[in-house]
Amino acid sequence: MTKLRVAVIGAGGIGGTHLRAYAAWPEQCEVVGVADIDLELAQAKADLYAIPAFADYRTMLDECQSDAVSICTPPRLHLPIAQEVARRGIACLCEKPPARTVAETEAIVAAFEAAGVVLQFAFCHRFHEPVRQVQELIAAGKLGKPIQIYNRFGFRFDRAASSWFTDAEIAGGGVLIDTLVHSIDIFRALAGEIVRVDGAVSTTLPVQVEDSASLQVVSTSGVIGSLNCSWVTPVSEAEIRVWGTGGEAIIDYAADTGARYRLAGDNDWTVLPCELPDRFVLQAEHFLHCVHGNQRPRVSGADGIAVMRVIEAAYRSVQTN
Repeated sequence: MTKLRVAVIGAGGIGGTHLRAYAAWPEQCEVVGVADIDLELAQAKADLYAIPAFADYRTMLDECQSDAVSICTPPRLHLPIAQEVARRGIACLCEKPPARTVAETEAIVAAFEAAGVVLQFAFCHRFHEPVRQVQELIAAGKLGKPIQIYNRFGFRFDRAASSWFTDAEIAGGGVLIDTLVHSIDIFRALAGEIVRVDGAVSTTLPVQVEDSASLQVVSTSGVIGSLNCSWVTPVSEAEIRVWGTGGEAIIDYAADTGARYRLAGDNDWTVLPCELPDRFVLQAEHFLHCVHGNQRPRVSGADGIAVMRVIEAAYRSVQTN
């Protein structure tokens, strides 16, 4: 297998995560560069992998001759960078949210479809082993008919009041588009397409966007979802619960095991092992296989558009009560 030349655009926290994930697959790829308008930040990441740093991603693409890139910039930059990457015929793993709006997401997808190259959106929880385990439990009918799904990602985001995450022009919104975007994708993976959305938000920090949000969603098959997130709750959980007519399953992100489930009549939980690498490493492996032509993206352009439609519907729900 020919090694792919991979570069990362954006040297923030998630850019560093992508670099680490690619470095875990040295037989499949070679990391050849990282770019950020903050050259000092890019250099700090580049030094960890003995690769060049660039202030301009176009210069990096010119000099490094990349086969694939990760876009890890703020959402406002996703569309123009993605269009340039597609124009050059380079495969792309684009971080979440796909963009700020449905229209921008559709434009990204159209650019890669026209270029005929791979586009994958980085909904990393699709590659989290416990999530995959619960998908398999549902598919096998072990939980019976799924009825309700609860998900909460809560934490304290100390940088929220002073970073681009709370600038709606850059980010597209607040915690709803930044964090609940994952919850929407997880719900779709477990329960199918969403046909109803009711949203509620609140703001505690001195910012102009929402810092806590909750959605009530319903799937085409009638599964009800309660999706919740917050940037202002320091004592909190990262958890998914699925209830069906035959049992319950729990994904606890703080646990060092896989999912656990209990069927009707069981006294004890069955705890599944967690033996695979973390979700970012598995996401990178899948993307590399897709670029090699061995697989189709598990998270497609259509998935990105579908998630963004729910995001926009959620904001409309909030605005129109």
